[in-house]
Amino acid sequence: MTIPNELWRDDDDALKVLPNRELAFRMLVDAVQDYAIFLLSTEGRVLTWNRGAERIKGYSATEIIGQHFSVFYTPDERAAGRPMSLLGLAAERGRFEDEGWRVRKDGTWFWADVIVTALHDANGVPYAYAKVTRDLTERRAAEEQRRQLLAEQRARAAAEEALIARERFLSIASHELKTPVASLRLSAEALLHTKAAGRLDDERLAIGLERILTSSHRLGALVEELLDISRLTAGVLPIHPAAIDLVDLASEVIERFVDADVGDRIRLFAEPPVVLEADPSRIDQVLTNLIDNALKYSEPPAEVEVTISERPDVVEIAVADRGMGIDDVTASRMFEAFGRGDAVDHVPGLGLGLHITQQVVDLHGGTIAAESRTDGAGAIVTVKLPRTRAAST
Repeated sequence: MTIPNELWRDDDDALKVLPNRELAFRMLVDAVQDYAIFLLSTEGRVLTWNRGAERIKGYSATEIIGQHFSVFYTPDERAAGRPMSLLGLAAERGRFEDEGWRVRKDGTWFWADVIVTALHDANGVPYAYAKVTRDLTERRAAEEQRRQLLAEQRARAAAEEALIARERFLSIASHELKTPVASLRLSAEALLHTKAAGRLDDERLAIGLERILTSSHRLGALVEELLDISRLTAGVLPIHPAAIDLVDLASEVIERFVDADVGDRIRLFAEPPVVLEADPSRIDQVLTNLIDNALKYSEPPAEVEVTISERPDVVEIAVADRGMGIDDVTASRMFEAFGRGDAVDHVPGLGLGLHITQQVVDLHGGTIAAESRTDGAGAIVTVKLPRTRAAST
């Protein structure tokens, strides 16, 4: 084998002591044991073999020289023509690096990092290929072990978070459900006692029934939130799009708050009609949750402003309150389940309304975001919905 002159410096005094440069180079390559270094003919046959190649691949020089290098590849890669395609890529690019499974003489597989370099003659035509292979099996196994360990750590952390979330959910749910249940019981007992005392007139009956109805509505809303969370977890929350006028729907929602004696604090700013394709009941739920949330965090007589605007492809709903506002940390987690924050734990509710709202908006292909008002007095939650949305179940 003749070593190209560009690999040597004739003016280097250290090299002048070498009686045979080619022999020295061969000895250098042959002495390397951590890398398989060998030459291939343009047809892919092994021309040289070093100790590293013998150690890594298991073949002696007499066994492998003259054999086609495809014996190092898995059956599937040989059938797919992978070995010669790598030589083609090296010829085209000058150098090609690859990672994958290779096969030893005894049939065992190892994970290899391979570099193939095309050697060109003076006319730029490949006359051979230099191939350097490194066995990365142990390193890959260590990396896989680290990945598995990291995955296990993440799984444990997720399980611990899920357990904490479940315990918090059960605590909040039990507390919130107790309130309307207790109110229902007390209202019913008050009616029975009043009747037994002979003092149940129409006015007392109406007051008692109104209290029972209010408590039952609150209980029903809590149960519906729990059902929605269950559906979302199971991935079966249905969406049935239809053409709706968002302004009409918002007016209906606000009218319900009027019936509950808080509607006088809500202002609607919109120019009807604003038509889009969405699930009426779910968008009703979005509006109800956003307005109810704004009212909770705004002390009377502070008003809640609902603004509906439109662009060619997007409809926007902005619900602004005059409450405490939100910081960046709260804004980043307020759409998470139970994401209200410790500072507002006194506010009634399961802490699921905005989380469900976000999921509903996502199912419609929209976005939701929250920020403090520019004047710092309150917050704005903005929902953007596409005008059209394909039906899903």
